[in-house]
Amino acid sequence: MAMEPQDLTQDVFGLHTESSMASLYPPFFLRSHFTSHHQSPMRHRRFVVTHSMIDESRFNLALLVVFILSIVLINAFVVAIIVLSKKLRSSSKHILILSVAVADLLQGLLILPIITDIGIKGSAERSCATFQVARLLADFLIPSITTLGVLALNVDYLLRLSCTIYSEGKSRACILGALVLTPWVLSVVLLVPIYAVGVQRETAYDSLFNACRVIMEGHFARALLVLSYVFYGFLLLFFTLSVAILYLIKREYLGLDVTGERMHPPFDICLASFIVVLFYTPIFLFSLLTTEGYLGCREDEECRTLNWSYTLSLWLMFTKSWVLPMAWFFGKDTRAGVKQVLC
Repeated sequence: MAMEPQDLTQDVFGLHTESSMASLYPPFFLRSHFTSHHQSPMRHRRFVVTHSMIDESRFNLALLVVFILSIVLINAFVVAIIVLSKKLRSSSKHILILSVAVADLLQGLLILPIITDIGIKGSAERSCATFQVARLLADFLIPSITTLGVLALNVDYLLRLSCTIYSEGKSRACILGALVLTPWVLSVVLLVPIYAVGVQRETAYDSLFNACRVIMEGHFARALLVLSYVFYGFLLLFFTLSVAILYLIKREYLGLDVTGERMHPPFDICLASFIVVLFYTPIFLFSLLTTEGYLGCREDEECRTLNWSYTLSLWLMFTKSWVLPMAWFFGKDTRAGVKQVLC
């Protein structure tokens, strides 16, 4: 049975004053301790990605800079290769890869620099609205867009294997356009309204605690987590399994697909799907469980262990943005495009 969570309907953002307990409680539990320790032996706090990443930017700035550079350089390279290669530009698969790479590129060019800037300068230098935009993008929109983008790649592979309508010019253009736009449009249409309503109660900057206090009800946070990854993650596993099975059934007969492109084993697509699931599941699982009040700690050692688990899952989430683009180079057609551009 879930224990009654403490203060799960309130998210607190800001630069908190360090105390003598900072060495005992990492940033995540430093906030938690003062809100619940004297009220209950069980310490609870909703786990919020952007809050924790802001704390990480203060303690692991060098590592965060390495992540930003890795995300930008690797994804920019993927984008450049696809744009410069005429063969890749005409491939439905690589048009979809381009869409996913652009989303991850936004992570490195826009979102992480904003989070780092907030972490260094503190909330006194940045409005609460800036934090809310960063949180919407980092916690919900980018995971939703990239997960749906990889899901669209699986759908594209299935269509190229089995759907003759996908070979016709106008039909193919319409279907491909839908596959490219759906991750972006669906994510914005579903998540932005829920997020806007969920954070409508926002208090002003609290100079006493040097923090922006933003309230989000638990059911809104739950809906955002489910609609940004959890539901799509299950769909992604199902379609990836379908792609692998269909390829194994038809591999002896594969030559050209219905669009005239040569079919290659979907190793890169399956690998990309595995990376998304592996790197996103821990962070969303922790976020969902803390929102529901299923995770907490009583002893200091438990709190440390739980915090390190949170921190690891946090860095895994952002690792996905520079590991995922490397999966595309396991495809023969992508490597051929790289050779064509560079040689």
